[in-house]
Amino acid sequence: MRIHRLVLEAIGPFPGRHEIDFDALATSGLFLLEGPTGAGKSTVIDAVVFALYGKVAGAEASDDRLHSDFAGPEAEPSVELTFSTAAGIFRIWRSPAYLRPKKRGGGFTQQNARARLWRLVAVGDEGEPVSAHVQEVGTELSRIVVLDRAQFTQTVVLPQGQFASFLRARPEDRRTVLQDVFGTEVYEQLQRTLAEMARDTRAAVERARAEVLASARSFAEAALHVTAARQETGAGHEEEEPRHAVPAEDETTRRVLDAAAGMDHRALCRITAEKRSSARRLVDVSAALRTQTRVAEERARTRLHAEEQLARLVERRRELLAEQEGLAARDGAVRSAAARLGLAGRAAAVAPVLDLFDRARRSLVEADEACERLDLGPDADLASLDDVDDLRAAHDAVTAELGSLSALVTLEDGLAARGTGLSDARAQHEADTLAYARAQDRLDQRPAARELLVETLSAFRDAGATHAEAQAAATNARARLTAATEAADRSRDLAAAEAEMADRAVAAVRAADAEHTARRRWVAGMAGALARELVPDAACPVCGSSEHPAPAELSPEHATEDEVEAATAVREAADEVLVRARTRVAGLREQLAGLHHLAGGLDVAAARSGLEDAERAAADAKAAIYRSAELEQELADHDAETARLTAELGKVQSALAVETERLEQLAARLREDQARCALACGPAGSVAERARALERRATAALALLDAILERRSATAARDDALAQLARALSETGLPDAETARRGALPADERTRLEQSVRRHESAVERVSAELAEPAVSSLTGNERPDVEAAAAAHAAAMADLADAAAAAREAELTATRVTDAAHRLETDLAAHTRDVEQAAPLLRTAALTNATDMTDMTLATYVLVRRFEDVVAAANDRLAEMSDGRYSLERIDEREGGQRSRRAGLGLQVQDHVTETPRDPRTLSGGETFYVSLCLALGLADVVRAEAGGVELGTLFVDEGFGSLDPATLDAVMAELGRLREGGRAVGIVSHVTELKDRIPERIEVRRTPDGASTLRVRC
Repeated sequence: MRIHRLVLEAIGPFPGRHEIDFDALATSGLFLLEGPTGAGKSTVIDAVVFALYGKVAGAEASDDRLHSDFAGPEAEPSVELTFSTAAGIFRIWRSPAYLRPKKRGGGFTQQNARARLWRLVAVGDEGEPVSAHVQEVGTELSRIVVLDRAQFTQTVVLPQGQFASFLRARPEDRRTVLQDVFGTEVYEQLQRTLAEMARDTRAAVERARAEVLASARSFAEAALHVTAARQETGAGHEEEEPRHAVPAEDETTRRVLDAAAGMDHRALCRITAEKRSSARRLVDVSAALRTQTRVAEERARTRLHAEEQLARLVERRRELLAEQEGLAARDGAVRSAAARLGLAGRAAAVAPVLDLFDRARRSLVEADEACERLDLGPDADLASLDDVDDLRAAHDAVTAELGSLSALVTLEDGLAARGTGLSDARAQHEADTLAYARAQDRLDQRPAARELLVETLSAFRDAGATHAEAQAAATNARARLTAATEAADRSRDLAAAEAEMADRAVAAVRAADAEHTARRRWVAGMAGALARELVPDAACPVCGSSEHPAPAELSPEHATEDEVEAATAVREAADEVLVRARTRVAGLREQLAGLHHLAGGLDVAAARSGLEDAERAAADAKAAIYRSAELEQELADHDAETARLTAELGKVQSALAVETERLEQLAARLREDQARCALACGPAGSVAERARALERRATAALALLDAILERRSATAARDDALAQLARALSETGLPDAETARRGALPADERTRLEQSVRRHESAVERVSAELAEPAVSSLTGNERPDVEAAAAAHAAAMADLADAAAAAREAELTATRVTDAAHRLETDLAAHTRDVEQAAPLLRTAALTNATDMTDMTLATYVLVRRFEDVVAAANDRLAEMSDGRYSLERIDEREGGQRSRRAGLGLQVQDHVTETPRDPRTLSGGETFYVSLCLALGLADVVRAEAGGVELGTLFVDEGFGSLDPATLDAVMAELGRLREGGRAVGIVSHVTELKDRIPERIEVRRTPDGASTLRVRC
């Protein structure tokens, strides 16, 4: 994974918008994130982690710190990150949840977190949207990045300072760290779970054993009941002692309990089979006895039923004869009721016509009374018109006159309102005329105001003409200030570089002197060195003689060739460093000269003062341009308003003329309508009063006409109903209407009489039929049934049957109890055997994982040991280079003091290959501790990354307190970090050490501003 670009806005101490181009920073493979403590270096890393995972880097850190307190409450905090993985190039934008001002009203409201994700073809293009939902974006990123947040923060930021304590920690503390890093707490949980399962399993086995023993006791008790029941059945039924007494524990009980205690399945099966067979034999004997007593009971029951049937027939015959006598006594009353029902039937046929006649007679009386009650009031003259046609003609004449007045009534009602409206319209017309005159006065004053605007606009046009020159001057002044600031920074860099160059020059001179001295000593001692190589009788390599009478002695100051070569290498290295220092000084001097030229020879203060003057002049010119534009707009608005007012007043003048003519027309029409209404009212006070009098007369005429017609109709209906009544009386044979009225019966009374007659007739028929039945007619009346004797015989048979059935039920219950107890015993024994067999693998596994057997190491410790070995191996790959092969790390099983335990295996020692002796990590020096700890940290990062699917990080941050390092150790660390950037990786160092600025030119500078906020600057 490689990080390409980061943009953050209103995040942490950064209120503004800042962009970091990591591709530009990573051109040399190494860059620095530096700044004072607390300035915001960690916020940059938090922004990267938040963009990828929606949470900041720290496990316990709160996302509330993301929204900058220095930005305004309306500023939206956001982070945008462009990165690439094996899945492609992506851009993620996130905004955390924060409180923003409400759009309506005061106060704040919660703005939820948001996120958007794009897939890019290349870094910098717009890309294709992937998702705009927070949850979907998180799901996609987990697939793209592969690493989870914990693994990412363990690999992207290496907290080396923590691993110095990890190097020196006790195995118990080291175990905690590894467990957190690799997430192996699942194995601890597995150990605890298996231990709990083992305890539960052992308890379950013990419970199963207890169930077997309890079932064995229950079976023994049931077996004793079988023995007692067999003895009782053999003794007969006459004994008076308790029939089901349980004897004391016998040999069977002892056998069952002994076999159960030893879990002897075979013996228990034999005993249960024996007792089941005995119980079945006991059931068979009891069933035979119950069958014999049931046959005797059935014979006694048959005799009892016969006697009871005879007694019922004798009683029934007696009851039927008595009922027949009672029915004969009621024959006369029933015949009289039947005659009364006949008369009521004929009266019911006449009843509808009789009711019709009565209603018609009442209607005629009511019509006569209505005519007498009719009050015509002022229109009493209508009563003299007896003819219906005359009444209709009078009504029609009144209605016609009333119709001609309806429109005038409406017209008369609106006359008053029309007069009031006309007065109001005339008053409004006068007010509009006055307003028109005033508006015309204001229009006449506008030309003078326009002349004043034109004069002001001419003055501001002249002031704004210099804006282009002022803007160019401000741009030049800004460039001079930037160059002056850069020149001040480069002056300090140049001073430091010149001092370093002087130091390198002294070091180079010293290295050359040392090489010269070594060569001189080597030349001076060359004769002695050659003499030491002479061999007797062998030719001298210088003179060729085989005799060596006075060989030279080796000088104590003699230098070997290795020493000379070493001095030469030191001198060459010093020269190379000096060349680089001189090159850097020359480059800084060239940059400084160019910056001084761009600054125009001004220092920072003078350049800043010139910029302020130029910006002020540009601002004044820009303000004049804005004011000129505003005045031009005001002039245009003034002319437009004048034109609008002129057109508007013309329209008002025309409208006033039209309104004057309309008011004159309204007044003329009002006078005409008043004259029409005065003519139409006649002798009445008004048209409305005249219309009400006509309406009252029309109503009276109509009421009188309706009353006369209703009386004629009632008379005709009465005559017709009288004729129908005469026909109905003739058809039914009734002499008159009064006889029909007296013969009528209410419906419920007729129903009661009909039911009484039918019940009597049905009873007579039923009694005759039942007396004729063969079973009753065959009786003579002399029969004498003996039910009591038959019942006593049946009761005795029932008692014998109950005793036999009880004995059979007891035998079946005892057999069932034995069978159930035997089955339960066998089931519990099989369950115990199954539990023991199933528990064995679990108990063995729990003993293995928790080291309760002969194993020395628990499962969790074993897993951590294997991971720790991988970490140590990865660390040794770097440690061999950093220590020149002197040191390597070894995992040991012992605890401190050489003791072993179940959690052994996480001990650590350093092997010194110079002395070939092991060393405690706490005995290492500060520099040795540093690079050994760094190797451990990087080794752990490699293992975590490999376990995450071999994810390769193209961008890596190393967070470490470099200020405590000496120069030699710092060189070693930088060399190792240089190895990290091999293969295209970009390595970022997070530090505030000043010396690292000279070593790493590419950096992100984080600085505080006077108001307490922070800003950052990228130098590439």
